[in-house]
Amino acid sequence: MNTLAVAIAIVVLIVSLKILKDISLSLLISVIGLGIVLMISPTNYLSAFVEEITDWEFWKVIITVFSIYLMGETMYKSGNSSRFVKAIERLFPEPRVSIALMPAIIGLLPMPGGAMFSAPMVKDLARADPTISNEDGLVFNYWFRHAMEFFWPLYPALVIASGISRISLNTLVIWLMPIGAVALVAGYLLMIRKPIRIRYSHFAMRELIISAWPIIAVIVLVILNQPGWLAVLGTSIVYMLINKNKKKVLVSSLKYKTFILLLTVFFYKNLVETVGIPQSMGSELTAWSIAPLTLVVLLPFLMGFMTGVTQAGVGLSLPLILSMGNGYGTLSTTILAYTFAVVGVLVSPVHLCLVLTSEYFKVEYPRIVRRIAVATLLSITASVVVFVLLKST
Repeated sequence: MNTLAVAIAIVVLIVSLKILKDISLSLLISVIGLGIVLMISPTNYLSAFVEEITDWEFWKVIITVFSIYLMGETMYKSGNSSRFVKAIERLFPEPRVSIALMPAIIGLLPMPGGAMFSAPMVKDLARADPTISNEDGLVFNYWFRHAMEFFWPLYPALVIASGISRISLNTLVIWLMPIGAVALVAGYLLMIRKPIRIRYSHFAMRELIISAWPIIAVIVLVILNQPGWLAVLGTSIVYMLINKNKKKVLVSSLKYKTFILLLTVFFYKNLVETVGIPQSMGSELTAWSIAPLTLVVLLPFLMGFMTGVTQAGVGLSLPLILSMGNGYGTLSTTILAYTFAVVGVLVSPVHLCLVLTSEYFKVEYPRIVRRIAVATLLSITASVVVFVLLKST
């Protein structure tokens, strides 16, 4: 019965999302539908909500995500993002290489629809090389930006995965780095295919370091084993305070829709745990002889594909998967599930970056998916290898 109820809730989520175009509201409707089918009492809803707002892990995720937005807004409004781009162009004269580096480095600072941030720059750079088509420009921009999402600790979805699994962000990043490295190398070998030439310039290097110092500071603090949420929060506040337009930057970084999404995702997580849905589903699926590994792969992929948002893909699937106790270990399961959530979003037709850049570069959706297919499969292969290594330890 629980498995059927969850299936109905997923269908409700898909239909609601298609009609309302709002992930948070659609998820809330789905949760209510789940409660109606399973006759969940109001007391359980209240318990789940109280548990959520009193859970320090939830608030750490909130702090981290909004600190990331604060840093991104400050960098953009201070003009440092523009200085950063110009420095990259001077240091890497080969257009294909600089085009790949641009979205990859800008991808160090996540933002919704962020591929559009670098798209105009990529288009301008592409004009310097007649062999680079509009389709090439889109694929380079899209892939190298989102390859960072496989492992970069500032991505909200990874922070959410850390909060849900209760595995430190540092540990997740260490094991996700090989997957990210494969994604980047695969992209370079399959898409760029040009030698990397560096034209060193003291001025350009200085501009690069000055414009990107907040990112560098966070990296150093995380390497020094400081809590990720504290590193991002402290750096973002200092960065905002030493720049102009503090009030405007602060207001524009307070994205209420993101807060509502996180609130809804963690409410869903606590509700399904409170009423014991994962355990019941686990028993039912075992009785039906459905392999747990199938769920570890399929649920995150489908959630990511349906919503086009990695935070939702991870937040909707991971609580269910981890609570089932599949015997593979929390770390290995989280790594594999997270990777498939990212992949689901990468090929999702409702992914904001894909929709916006497809329109901007005038390239059809099927052509984009076909161009990134091999690099995506290689990234999946890397995640399976990491999963097997972790499972066997």
